[in-house]
Amino acid sequence: MALFRFKAIDAAGKTVAGESSAENVDELTRILEKQGLFLMEGKPVLRDEAGTAPAAAGGKPSSGALVVAKRSDKVPLKAVALFTGQLAIMVRSALPLMEALELLAAQEMDPTFKAVIRDVSRNVRAGLAMSASMSLYPFVFDEVYISLLSAGEASGKMPEMLDRIAAHLQFRINLTEKVRSALLYPSIVIATSIAVVAFLVLFILPTFMEVFSQFDMALPLPTRALILGSELARRWWFLHIALIVMVWSYVRRWLVDPLHTRVVHSAQLDIPYLGPLIRNIVMTRILRTLGALVEAGVPIIRSLHLASDSAGNLVFRDKLSQVKESVAQGKGLAASLGGDLYVPATVIGMIATGEKTGTIPEVLRKVADFYEAETDSAIRNLFSVIEPIFVVVLGVLVGGIAISILLPIFQLSEGFQ
Repeated sequence: MALFRFKAIDAAGKTVAGESSAENVDELTRILEKQGLFLMEGKPVLRDEAGTAPAAAGGKPSSGALVVAKRSDKVPLKAVALFTGQLAIMVRSALPLMEALELLAAQEMDPTFKAVIRDVSRNVRAGLAMSASMSLYPFVFDEVYISLLSAGEASGKMPEMLDRIAAHLQFRINLTEKVRSALLYPSIVIATSIAVVAFLVLFILPTFMEVFSQFDMALPLPTRALILGSELARRWWFLHIALIVMVWSYVRRWLVDPLHTRVVHSAQLDIPYLGPLIRNIVMTRILRTLGALVEAGVPIIRSLHLASDSAGNLVFRDKLSQVKESVAQGKGLAASLGGDLYVPATVIGMIATGEKTGTIPEVLRKVADFYEAETDSAIRNLFSVIEPIFVVVLGVLVGGIAISILLPIFQLSEGFQ
């Protein structure tokens, strides 16, 4: 068995920390439930953290595990999803797990992920459960992945659970790509605007300045302001870059404080058009995660804990923490959600019906589908608003610069007449 270090909450909502031996996270959950505790977080104790290495059936993690686990290289989510889907096919085809892992490690192109898979393979060969072995690499396999995998190990339905995990990862990939596509158009327009303005101010305007300097004339105020801006940009460009870097660094340090991040996240939810989009994305992410976990048999308290971690918004995470405490005290999920979590009454009613009929996973999937459709609608609404705004802003910038350049020319033409 492996030694797990865990955090749990009791029926009163108090946090309890400790260590316990278990085959995997699912067994640890059952052990704690018999003690009246609800698991929130459980990880195998590494050799560096305890005098002995975690082991199952006399096994121990490979020595390379600690080295790989400390690497900061980011493994692409697409690589993890592809690995999981291929592993599901191999296991369903009755290929031994060790052989499947070795084959997948051999064909993996990402060096970090290849090392992780090989370490997982060695740990499993040593007798450690695959979920416990994978939990040593939280930068690759998150807690949702480990919880679902642990449930598959406990139920003996590993191929089906791997398919669910792969589908959940693919959902996350699709949602991320959807958000990126929503940000692509504004990014292109902003970059184009900056490039056009920089070209006009840094290259076109100096040419006209040479012409204007040959005539003894008072330049219009807009032209003088534009010339001053051009001079500042050309002579002190390094100071502008330094200022941008300083502001960016300060903002990043400022956001490290959860209190500041919470203020920003709360303000984002109140922005017209953008706020509804963020709410729908967060709710889709929460409900997909919660539905997958509940359907896999993960206890509702732990499912809510993991779903709150996947929210990506501190406001929603705080609200879900309150929901989790309410459920731990015996209230139903629908009754606990019936606060100010931006959940419509119709959705609360559907979840309440699911609780009565025992169809919570199906209801959560349907509600997630609803929010996903709302996300698509919110993206279309956002595009319908920002597209004309960007066109107007770009037109004003370019038009203002053009007018500032043309005004002295008009004055010269009037003087010649």
